[in-house]
Amino acid sequence: MPREREPVQLANGLLKNAPPLPALLRGARRRWISVLILLGLGQAALGAVSAWALVQLQGAPTGSSALLLRALLLLVLTAFAVGALKIHERVVAEKLGQDYVHQLRLTLLGDALTPGHTTSLGVTVARTTNDLSGVRNWVSQGIAPLVVAVPLIGGSLITLAVLHPMLALAMAAPLLGLGLCLLFWARTALVKTRQMRRTRGRLASRIADTVTAADGILASGGTKRELRNIRDASGNLVEIAVDRAETVGAIRAGGIVASTLTTLLVAATGTYLGLAPGVTMAAMAVGGIASTPVLEIGRIVEYRQTYRSARMVLGPALAAAEARRAHSRTRRRASAAVEAPALGADGTFLVHLDLPGLTEQGDPVRGRPGETVRLVSDDPAVPHELIRRLLELSPGPDISEPDSVWVGGENLRAVSTKRGRVLVGAASAGAVFERSTVARALHYRRPDLDASDDHDVLELVGLDLSHLPDGARTRLRRGGEPLGRADRARLALARAVYGSPPLLVIDALEGDLDDAGRRMLERVLTAYRGTVVMVGSDDLSARLGAREHKLPVPADSSTGVTIGGGRSRGNAYEDADDE
Repeated sequence: MPREREPVQLANGLLKNAPPLPALLRGARRRWISVLILLGLGQAALGAVSAWALVQLQGAPTGSSALLLRALLLLVLTAFAVGALKIHERVVAEKLGQDYVHQLRLTLLGDALTPGHTTSLGVTVARTTNDLSGVRNWVSQGIAPLVVAVPLIGGSLITLAVLHPMLALAMAAPLLGLGLCLLFWARTALVKTRQMRRTRGRLASRIADTVTAADGILASGGTKRELRNIRDASGNLVEIAVDRAETVGAIRAGGIVASTLTTLLVAATGTYLGLAPGVTMAAMAVGGIASTPVLEIGRIVEYRQTYRSARMVLGPALAAAEARRAHSRTRRRASAAVEAPALGADGTFLVHLDLPGLTEQGDPVRGRPGETVRLVSDDPAVPHELIRRLLELSPGPDISEPDSVWVGGENLRAVSTKRGRVLVGAASAGAVFERSTVARALHYRRPDLDASDDHDVLELVGLDLSHLPDGARTRLRRGGEPLGRADRARLALARAVYGSPPLLVIDALEGDLDDAGRRMLERVLTAYRGTVVMVGSDDLSARLGAREHKLPVPADSSTGVTIGGGRSRGNAYEDADDE
């Protein structure tokens, strides 16, 4: 097995030794490639049939005759058959490209739901749209036409060689010249394509960040400044795109010139050799059919360079995604195998949370039914990180000690996600909701329960839906609109307590609530029958009579814990285009 070489960022912006993308020839895609090969052979065969029909026309008398009519009918049917094969070729090529991109898209979006993912929204959107479009174009309009072109051009050369060997050489000459030119132009196109992609990626990130921070920009009077920055970045992209267009135009022009020359040189060669008019016409017909894929060579090379540029982004991203998934699976398997802890002499502890690197050895976070435990630390980020680790929003350190997370006598890392939703409910400040109705958002954690308790839960958290246009059927957009910040916090709490999970996790939720909402939160937590683990203010903690559990400040060098949501795993070059 060859040793994998480390990726190297070159001075011209290219990434040498980029990790490969998943194999294309898998599953149904193998069958589609075979179909494309057959379509190419079929078009080559139809070209040979056309040549035979034209040769037969030499024996037709002047004027109308049965031979002429049969030959013309055969030529017309052949033309329609070639058209039908082209239609089928395009459909199969699109299936090939879309199926492959579908696989990559699910992998990238799956990574966005994997602990440790920190890629910005703008970059994620760029990867799943722009970069994947480059991959799709290469597969469906690059690889697919090449798969068809090779047998088509090969079969056409054989047909011309049968008519006369010099005809085959005449057609091969411009193809050879085109190949030599493309060797020179291709790398230049790749460098410029890569430069344009990086510039476009930075612009996408800037636009996404600007739109996200729109309220703050408006409040601070920075509209003109931000628009000026975007205008400068967009203008830079325009300049780079225009410069690239010159090289791409040269590549496409090379394909057009070569395509034209294949037919012209075949005709000139037939005339020079003094071949019969019917043979020359047949050779021109064969050259004309074969010139179609040659015409597309320039565009195929352009798609190839765009794909290579996209691979320099997607390859590292997919490699890092697989590393994160493997890390998450490894930690979860190790945590699922830990033995059940001793839950005290009376066995009344409902919750046991031992997260190495975040809890002191031998001092896990424990809670009894009806008890509220407040997490505190000299580093205010540590309690939030513990909650993220508990909910598997953070990947956890690269250490051998697994997590020991038990709720109601069940290992939270050993149960299914469906069972985990029953055991744990969580509500955090800054709640962002998926695109759905209010009713679906409420039931998202427990879709197995009917709506009989909806009214009681909404009344418990004080969420009044009467002002919404469609009540509980109102569709939430852009993270939770039209609900305001306080109502989003109430909805998050309603979702968390729905079904009364044994463990309720509250992460600074009071900061999103108004005075009435904070009084409501106090009532809900005071009356909660399960264990509440919370991060909150001294005032709320005192009113609840919460027991404090102090967490240590992790030593990053020994535990590998990253506090604050930073990248803890993955490749250093993964987000090179985001800078």
